[in-house]
Amino acid sequence: MILRPLEVPSPTTSAATFISAWHAVEPLQRAAYDSCWMITQPSHAALAGEIAAKLSGDRLPRLEAELVRAIALHDAGWGMPDAQAVMSSRSVQKNPPRSFLQVNVPGFLAAWTQSIDVALSTSPAGGYMVSRHFWRLAQHRVTASEDSPSDRAKLQDFLKHEGERQKKLAAKQDRTPDELEALTDVLQFCDLLSLYLCCGARESVEFPEYFGVKTRVATGGNGYHFDPPLVESGTQFSVAALRHPALKEQSGKQINFVIC
Repeated sequence: MILRPLEVPSPTTSAATFISAWHAVEPLQRAAYDSCWMITQPSHAALAGEIAAKLSGDRLPRLEAELVRAIALHDAGWGMPDAQAVMSSRSVQKNPPRSFLQVNVPGFLAAWTQSIDVALSTSPAGGYMVSRHFWRLAQHRVTASEDSPSDRAKLQDFLKHEGERQKKLAAKQDRTPDELEALTDVLQFCDLLSLYLCCGARESVEFPEYFGVKTRVATGGNGYHFDPPLVESGTQFSVAALRHPALKEQSGKQINFVIC
């Protein structure tokens, strides 16, 4: 689940100051909320797929329809946990939702594995791309050395299993290893951009270098400004959000984003 404050917070930095996109997202996902908007992981992934379909630029790899579909499905494994969280939020107890960063290692590994299994239905390259995406996240987690020995062992098992799966998937399609890495870069860029939009952060941000491009996104007026302009000005995106706790007069809304 991605959590978004009911009221979009003011930027903590000036518009001319760019911070890491992840550092804009993370604090909002670790905060405790009595009330907030909930955006499910599958909805966030669908937004990532819409972003991928609208990307343009000389350095971007070509994205066939099945690859865009894989990006849109890359968090499908979170569907049941998020549905249960919504139901819990709607219960008599009105239990507050947890963000994806508050899920334990066995929980997110199960969601990741199911997400990869779903992405395999699109194409071998689509399955590879999603597997590689989560492999990178797991590798980063292991490197951080913040987990218990038991959880580190689970992460290492996941890395081994997905590494073997990637070799088999790579052999079933015609792209080079470098081309597959570039496709994974596209997924990771769209994933992080979607998280940034969904969480409500208003800081101007800089993304890691993906597919040979380092992108900055500034907020201003009623929209988002890209440098370089990877998305055509005037493009609009939206995502569905559910309110916690639900009110009789309002249980959800559509959040819109405009690229300037």
